[in-house]
Amino acid sequence: MLFGTGGSTQITSNRDVTVNTGDGEDAVLRFVDVSGNAGTVDSGSPSVVYEIQDNLGAFESDDIEVEARVVGGGALDTTVTGGTETFDVAVSCSDDTSELSGSYTVELEFTASNPDFTITATRTTGLVDIDCYDFGSSNNYRDSGDVGTAAQPANPKGALESPGSVNDSDEDTFATAVAAQRSKSDKKGGRVGYALPSVEPGGTYQLNISYKNTNGSWNVYLKNKAGDEWTQKFSINGGGPDVQSKTINFNNTDNVKISNNSDNLYLIFETTSNGNGVSVDIYSFELSRTGTKAN
Repeated sequence: MLFGTGGSTQITSNRDVTVNTGDGEDAVLRFVDVSGNAGTVDSGSPSVVYEIQDNLGAFESDDIEVEARVVGGGALDTTVTGGTETFDVAVSCSDDTSELSGSYTVELEFTASNPDFTITATRTTGLVDIDCYDFGSSNNYRDSGDVGTAAQPANPKGALESPGSVNDSDEDTFATAVAAQRSKSDKKGGRVGYALPSVEPGGTYQLNISYKNTNGSWNVYLKNKAGDEWTQKFSINGGGPDVQSKTINFNNTDNVKISNNSDNLYLIFETTSNGNGVSVDIYSFELSRTGTKAN
């Protein structure tokens, strides 16, 4: 455990009170970095990253406020729990962190106040595993509606129904890509997509997709944000009511494109079929690095 990692502490006396402002065992508040033992921060699962030791029993949990922010990223939600001597500070996903998936340092700003004095402190954790990626967040998907705002596909057609229901541990939930109806002759076919979490650059890559109830001819492929890099198109047809799993191993050319755009990738589902009811149910997908260099 680390004490007072990478930060500062200030005390403002509200009365004529003398207090120790250090991080030693005789300090009023001792801030202890426990992020090395933290579990993964994910949706609905907060994780304790700091411990506050109140050596005078001067504060209650309601007296302590904490703001947390991923260094270089968005704000995290926080909770402070505990008794009169030790408080746990936990962080959890927020609307500002719906694109985060990886290991990050977290900066925390503490404010503890009672009638006698106010203590403010800033600390930075070690690396914390955070998986807050939300495929249903409006900035992480795109269809022809007015909610999804992901950069690609730039020219969407059709709809993504229940876009946040992919990659869920519940096998009964899924998103559905639906092509535009035949009557809309100027927008026939379907083209929808998801922004993907970053992958590590410099490797070979694999895409795993699970789906069912495919009607029409559907393909999947990757693009970057500008839309000027894309992989080959791969078919995900067939399956009926049974869930199908498909593994795609990319060739050397595609591996290089993926590596060069590793934090800037979008998965596109596309069909040129335009009959009524053309759709595919999407259970899950994952792009992962399988090797350290292209073949």
